[in-house]
Amino acid sequence: MSSSKTWRVGLIGCGGMGRYHLKMLQAMPDFKIVAVCDLLPAAAEKAGQEFNVPATFGDFEKMLDSVSMDMVTVATQTRGHHAPTVAAARRGISVLCEKPIAIDPAEADEMVETAHRSGAKLAIHQQNHVNPGIRKAQAMVAQGVIGDVVLVRGRNKAGRRSGNEFMEMGTHVTDMMLCFGGAPAWVAGHVTIDGRLAAPRDIMEAKEMSPRDRDSGLVMGQRALAHYGFERGVLGEIHFLAYSKTMSENYGVDILGSQGQLAVRAGGSVGPGSNLWHLARPMEGTPAQLADWKQVDLAGIGVEEPMVTMYRRLVESIGSANEPPSSGVEGRQALEMILGIYESHRNQGQRIPLPLSQRQHPLACWRQASP
Repeated sequence: MSSSKTWRVGLIGCGGMGRYHLKMLQAMPDFKIVAVCDLLPAAAEKAGQEFNVPATFGDFEKMLDSVSMDMVTVATQTRGHHAPTVAAARRGISVLCEKPIAIDPAEADEMVETAHRSGAKLAIHQQNHVNPGIRKAQAMVAQGVIGDVVLVRGRNKAGRRSGNEFMEMGTHVTDMMLCFGGAPAWVAGHVTIDGRLAAPRDIMEAKEMSPRDRDSGLVMGQRALAHYGFERGVLGEIHFLAYSKTMSENYGVDILGSQGQLAVRAGGSVGPGSNLWHLARPMEGTPAQLADWKQVDLAGIGVEEPMVTMYRRLVESIGSANEPPSSGVEGRQALEMILGIYESHRNQGQRIPLPLSQRQHPLACWRQASP
C-alpha cells in the first residue's frame, strides 16, 4: 500500500470491540483516527483521551456531518449496526461493520443497497475471511491438492448460550464456509431445547437468554444442526451442540475433497504452520491414524493479524470495481445461512432456498403467526 495516502477513520461504538479496533488502527501508520462516537458521551470521551482522538461525539449523524473521513468503523452491538452504516454509506463513506451484518435480512438489504447506490464500500468484520490459514487452504483447493471439494464442515467454539452462539459466532463459521462453497443455494435444519424440538414459546431476545452477552435480536433453542447446498455443487454442514466449555481449538472449517482433506482452525495464534493441516486421503481412517495429518507451512501467504488485512483490503477496494473481503453481500449470505436454520425448522426441517424469500426475521414471523 502506498504511504502517500493517510486514511481518515471515524469509529462508532467505543465498547470492548471498538477499543480493540482503535488499538489496531493506532498501530497502522497509514490510518488516522479522526473521530469517535458512542451513545454514552462519557465512553466516547474516555476513548478519545486514551487514543488521542481530537473529536468525540454522542450522535453519529453529527460526527458524519462534522468531520471529513474516508471510512467508518461500526463497532456497536448488532442492533446498532444498521442505522450508522446506512447513514455513512448514504454520504458515500465506506464502512467496516462488525459482525453479524444486521438483526435481519431487511436491515442487511438496506445496508447493502445504500452502499451500492452511493458507491461506498461495505465490509463485514468477519476477519477469518482473510485468515492466513483460510487463504492458504483456498490456494491449495485451487491447485487441486485435495481434488474436487465435496463437503465443507463448520466447526464451532461453543461456550455461549445457544441462540447467542448461533448469531454471535455462527456467522463467523458460515463466512468461512462461503470461502470454499461459494454462494449458498439452500439450507435444511432443526433446533432443539431440553431434548425436544424448539417451539414458538421458546423465542426470546438474545439479552433475555444471556443478559451479559450482546444484543443480537431474536434467538431460540439450545442445539441445532443444519445442512447446506452451495451453488458450486458443494455440500455443507454445521452444528451447535451447547457444550458449556469454550474450545477455541475446535473453531474453524474442514474441507473434504475427493482426494484429500484440509482443516483450518481459526481460534489460535496465526503463524507459519500454526492453523492449517492437510490429510492426503479423502477419509480419515481410525483414530490411530490422526498422526497422518500434516501441518501446512504458511510461508509466502502473508501472515499478519487478520484485522489489519481487513482494513488494508477494504481501503484498497475504495474507488475501484473490486469488492472488499467479506463484503456486504457476503455478510448478508453468512447471516441468512444462520437465520435459514430457523426458517427450515419452523417448516418441519424442509429444504429452504437461499436467499430467504421472507426478509423479516424468521422467528419474528413465526411468533406473529402463532396463536
